Order: sequence, then structure tokens, then C-alpha cells
Amino acid sequence: MAEAVALIPWRRRPGATLGLYLHFVRLSFLEFLAYRLRYYTGVVTYTVFVAGNYYLYTALFASRPAAGGGPALMGGLTLGEMITYIGLSWIGRSFYFNNIDRDLSGQIREGQVAMLLIKPVHAQTMLMFQALGEAAFRLLLFTLPIIVVVGPVFHLLAPPRPSLYGWTLLSFLLAFLVNAQVNFLVGCLAFYLQNILGVIRAKLVIMELLTGVLVPFTLFPEWVQKVMSWLPFQAINYIPVMTYLGRRSGDALARGLLVQAAWAVGLLLLGRWIWNRAVRHVTLQGG
Repeated sequence: MAEAVALIPWRRRPGATLGLYLHFVRLSFLEFLAYRLRYYTGVVTYTVFVAGNYYLYTALFASRPAAGGGPALMGGLTLGEMITYIGLSWIGRSFYFNNIDRDLSGQIREGQVAMLLIKPVHAQTMLMFQALGEAAFRLLLFTLPIIVVVGPVFHLLAPPRPSLYGWTLLSFLLAFLVNAQVNFLVGCLAFYLQNILGVIRAKLVIMELLTGVLVPFTLFPEWVQKVMSWLPFQAINYIPVMTYLGRRSGDALARGLLVQAAWAVGLLLLGRWIWNRAVRHVTLQGG
């Protein structure tokens, strides 16, 4: 009588799993590399955005009397700091921006989400690594050219301390994670609404305001600033830029980075929970 053979469940080794997801980073980078001309024209677009704000705030500061013989202030920032804030905000946006929500909603609407469900990967993690590949492409061929153009043209200030370059980079990396998770959550709405293009367009406009890209939070009333301190949007732009300006140091800097890390982890777990519930609404037909 033949002996029973115990089947051992197949498991992928951690190293192999990491290698698999890094492959998505490479594929995403190469995909965006094929459309690099579009991003070269984007350098001009972002420069125009910064130029508009440059002349707007220059005029506003010119009409504002200096207090106590010192430089004019607006929201606690000098003109140089305000221009640097706006310029760095658009520079940072060129790095952390991604289309996870649009890509995911398109796959759900067209039924291609079935391919995500049968792949031996988790869709959320795969989309995150694809966005990482896009961010790497943007950093090299979009963000750096914008810095080269915008920095000297509009005389952006250097941070008060050289160490803030590293802390700002770390803060923007955390901002990328938070922004990616927000986009993933928005994309999951397609399971329930099917077509969310209108939601995505509204989100793009609202996010530029809520993240502090258009206007620093220091210009808002105090009660608005308190409300924003409890939301994840400050972790996407406001904290990194204020870190660069030296407005966060010591304990304030550590708290800012911890807030970003906490939102990144919290939204990641929330996204995984929503994904596991949302896929139950998927109905596939065919033969």
C-alpha cells in the first residue's frame, strides 16, 4: 500500500518576492522613458506655474508695509521664503505625483482587474512599486531639470543648514508614500462607482489646496490650520517644504517625520482592508 505523501504549500522566499516587485519598478521606469518628451515639455509648464506665483507674491509683498523696520512678512514668511515655498512645492509635486487612481479605476471599469486578481502578487503592493518606478523616472528626468531651471531663475533660497537637504529628501519620500496610498484609496472607489474620472479631477484640484501647494497653511485662519493638522494632506507637501525652510527643527522635525510615517502606514493598512472588501463586488462574465 502506497504511503500518503504530505503536500507542502508553496511559498515564495522573501528575496524572490522583493525581486519580483523590483521588476515592476524597472518596467514602470522603462515605460515612462518611452514618453520622456512629454515630461520635457512639463518642465516649461511647471516653470510657468512658479512664474505666476512669483509675480503675484512679489506684488502682494510690495504693497505690504514692513513691520518694525524688518522685512515684510506674510503668513510668517518673507518674500524669499514664500517664493522658495512655492517653487519647492511644485518641484516636490513633480516627484511624488502619480496616477494610481486613474490606472486602477481604468482596469476596474474595463474588467482588466481580473488579471490583477489572478497574478501571484498583491495589487496594492504591485501598484506601489510601479509608482516607485514612475517616481524614479520623474526624479531623474523631470524633477532635476525643473530644479536646474526654477532654482536660479527665481532665486530659490538654500536651507538654513546643509543637513536639511537630507531631511527634506526623506520627508518627500514619505510624502510619496502618503500620496500613493491616498490615490489607491480613491481608485478603489471605482469598485462601487465604476466611473470615477470626475472624482479624480476634483481630487486633483482639492489636493493642491489641501496639501499646501497653492497656498501655505500659515495664511489660513488658525482653526483651519488645526483642522489640517489632523488630516493626512499636510504630510504630502507642507511638512517637507517647511522642513526645507528650517521651520521644523529638533523635536518639531522628528514629530513631522513621524506624522508622515504614521499616515503612510495607516493609509497602507486602510487600503489593504478596503481592497479585500472591495474585490467581493467584482463580477466577471465571459467564456
